[in-house]
Amino acid sequence: MSKVVSGHVLDLVSTEMITARTPANPEKIEEMDKELTKVIEDFNHAVDVEALRLAKKNGKPLLSLPADDPFSMTHVEQEFLLTRLKRVETGYDLRLCCMEGTRETLLSRIMAWAANESDTSNLYWIHGFPGIGKTSFAHSICEKLHNKERLAGAFFCQRDDANMNELRNILPTLISKLAEKFPTFRSIVADRLRSDPNLTSRSMKGSLFLDFIRNLPRHPKHALVFVIDALDECGDDQNRPVLLKILTEAATHAPWLKIIVTSRPEDEIQRFFHRLPRLSYSSYDLSMDQDAEADLQTFARSQFDLVAKVWILPTPWPEQPLFDRVISRANGMFIFIETLVLVLKQCEDPEETLKASLQDSGLKPLFNLYSSILKARRVPNNAEFRQVIGVLLTATPYRTLSEDSIAELAGVRPNLVRKWVDNLSSLLYRDEAANGGLRVRHSSISEFFVSDHCAYKVNIEDANTQLGSACLKTMMEQLRFNICNLDDSRLANANIIDLPSRIKEHVSDALQYSSLYWSNHLCFTPDNGDPCVWGKLKEFFEGLYGLFWVEVLSIMGMVPIGAPSLRRVISWSKVSSAPSCHLRKRFQLDVECRFRCCPKNPGCLPFHHHLPPPHLYQHSTHLYFNGPIPALTVIFIEDLQQRIY
Repeated sequence: MSKVVSGHVLDLVSTEMITARTPANPEKIEEMDKELTKVIEDFNHAVDVEALRLAKKNGKPLLSLPADDPFSMTHVEQEFLLTRLKRVETGYDLRLCCMEGTRETLLSRIMAWAANESDTSNLYWIHGFPGIGKTSFAHSICEKLHNKERLAGAFFCQRDDANMNELRNILPTLISKLAEKFPTFRSIVADRLRSDPNLTSRSMKGSLFLDFIRNLPRHPKHALVFVIDALDECGDDQNRPVLLKILTEAATHAPWLKIIVTSRPEDEIQRFFHRLPRLSYSSYDLSMDQDAEADLQTFARSQFDLVAKVWILPTPWPEQPLFDRVISRANGMFIFIETLVLVLKQCEDPEETLKASLQDSGLKPLFNLYSSILKARRVPNNAEFRQVIGVLLTATPYRTLSEDSIAELAGVRPNLVRKWVDNLSSLLYRDEAANGGLRVRHSSISEFFVSDHCAYKVNIEDANTQLGSACLKTMMEQLRFNICNLDDSRLANANIIDLPSRIKEHVSDALQYSSLYWSNHLCFTPDNGDPCVWGKLKEFFEGLYGLFWVEVLSIMGMVPIGAPSLRRVISWSKVSSAPSCHLRKRFQLDVECRFRCCPKNPGCLPFHHHLPPPHLYQHSTHLYFNGPIPALTVIFIEDLQQRIY
């Protein structure tokens, strides 16, 4: 309604203005511009007031509005989109940009491409091997675009972040950011979401983004650019080309929309671009950058000056012959210099450490550096250290874990983990933005620990199995009845004011993680009939642990993952190629008897979201003990999910 009326007003006034737009009528043009502005402002104000009145009438919660604009429809729509699209908070960081004076020629080329709206190549692929500086360059690009008001939105993929490594988070995030930048686009997205209450960021198809683009009545005043960094660290080789296809089609239909993608030259990404018409995209290999060596030398000199300052050494340090060897060994990798400088700041003798790190062992320069760090820091090459690294590598795709949680799940003393993290601070760090969770400083470090170049090599399949087993062990040790010591069973979870603090006090981080992801790790690799694993499963489901597990899911608000977790284990046990064991046969028979034959009966468990965890037992224990446990747990969780959600 508002768009039709406002569009009609614009058409009428625009017609008169075009008629009047002659050199003889400058006063009339100015007068009509003022009148048009006043009409639009009055109309938008009236629409905003009516929208808020209807929101109150329908009993919808009022959204907070800026103090200086209490009737801002823009703010209403933005908050609406934030609620429905659930975008990931990601953006460029000035601290992570390239050093001043580096990559200048290439940045100028990118900015010229972004400003050239007649260029038919609306897609730009920037690629290079690990550590060459792709992400820093992406941050610099975003800064330049932002300064020119051309940045539509950015998404920085990150393999060890559960939000940043999920491919389906990219489009909703970019749509939300473009909606903030371009009001016409925002209105189209908001209207579509209002007309379809079942449309969410999870159910949104890529074709919907194309519909939004096609339905735009007018374009922005100048070209806007999306930036997606490290695409190879998000999704898999099947769905990455699907996203690229959607983005390419969008850019084809909207000449004002340009897209920059950075990644490693992975096979599926290379194949996608090579199949496109050559004039439809631009690409650049950072390893071929003619200014790269000079930029690396500038960067290295600035970093070594910091080392000299720490050690009170004469500058320039090191002397030119040794410096040249460092540049040669780095082979274009900025991460090599960054990691080396971190080591030199903390070692006992920077000169000797620098020389030792340049010894040619025939390994890749970066992996060789990582090996020398482990050797220099005298980290023990034993099962305990590999277990710690195994938990770190296998858990990070889901979420980061603190030192204490990693120690608990790895079965290692916490003081040892803290010591190793301190000693390896050039490879690992505590991310304060993730409550102190441990991360690797660069994705190549994760690859190093699972490669044949590493003397401390971690078998990722074995590490997942061990972590899945550790999660089961943690749940059996820590789960118990009414774990949060709730005093009043009449209160719903939502009405327990101090529930978050009770969870923090009574449900350890290791238990929270175990309850959420135990089946992901257990089922990561095919079942090999390990009697230890099946023994833990038998013990877990024959006791009360399954019911206590559901209680923890309930207080965490994560009941919906319960049934999928059990289905995953059931499917995993059925497709096993390992020789059958008695425990697995019994598990499958129990499931077949109840899971297939027992119809889901919503009335069998009179439980809904108004009942807190203690009531869970009052209404379900009679059923829980009546038959094979695994199938009953699935039915129970499905019923609970239906009643809560």
